[in-house]
Amino acid sequence: MNRDFRSVAAAVISVVALSACGSVPQPATQGAAVAKAAVAPPAVIKEGQIVYCSDISAPPLEFYDAARKPQGADIEIGDAIARKLGVQPVWRHTKFASIIPTLVARQCDAILSQLYIKPEREEVVDFVPYMYSGQSILVPKGNPKRVGGLDETLCGLAVSTLISTTAASRIDEQSKKCEQAGRPAIKITRFDQDIAALQELALGRSDAYATTSETAAYYMGQQKETYEFAGAAFDKVKAGIAVRKGNTGLHDAITKAFEQIRSEGTYDQILAKWNLQVDKL
Repeated sequence: MNRDFRSVAAAVISVVALSACGSVPQPATQGAAVAKAAVAPPAVIKEGQIVYCSDISAPPLEFYDAARKPQGADIEIGDAIARKLGVQPVWRHTKFASIIPTLVARQCDAILSQLYIKPEREEVVDFVPYMYSGQSILVPKGNPKRVGGLDETLCGLAVSTLISTTAASRIDEQSKKCEQAGRPAIKITRFDQDIAALQELALGRSDAYATTSETAAYYMGQQKETYEFAGAAFDKVKAGIAVRKGNTGLHDAITKAFEQIRSEGTYDQILAKWNLQVDKL
């Protein structure tokens, strides 16, 4: 899910009004704390817990299953970090537009919701980078048109994508390059819903589908024998786990815990489970 279009202006306003807002925190999705706590108040709000703010509406990163239990790559990464910290993870569903003000208002301890690292956000919060986000090309299994990614192999092919997205802009740019090189333009079909753009590929009316890497991974996970990535992801940006500005105790503890789950292979296993290897840091 591409969250880049959402405003970050709310990050520095209306913080006080949040003191009574926010949905009920969700209990941990995995086991209880298993080690002596590496963090304690005031680095975290409550002893023995780390409360994550997350917009739990973006599969495969974070979403609710049929039992209203948080699932996804971000959820599993957050739970793994919590275990290393020796605290219980608690998930507070928070709308993305208000997620930074909610953190600043001490309604949670950290944001784990594929928050892009941007200069204006770094003025308000401190980040621990943990993955990339990017755009990808999805093609039918076996890649019958031999698409190499965002390159000249798309010239003359039909590509479906979503209106007003980074992927759509980049396909437009590539189409112009095709024409400048004397090759056929890309036949671009734009939709207002991802599922419609994917359906175009499924019906054989497009040869490739351009979208975010995360959206592509989600659909691949749903239909593992139907689709595959073509070429490398493009327009990659770093996403980070955010903590309140100056909260060095929690920032450093999360940094250490994250490096531990990377070195032990847990991080790689989580990304592989959710088809997000293209987003590996």
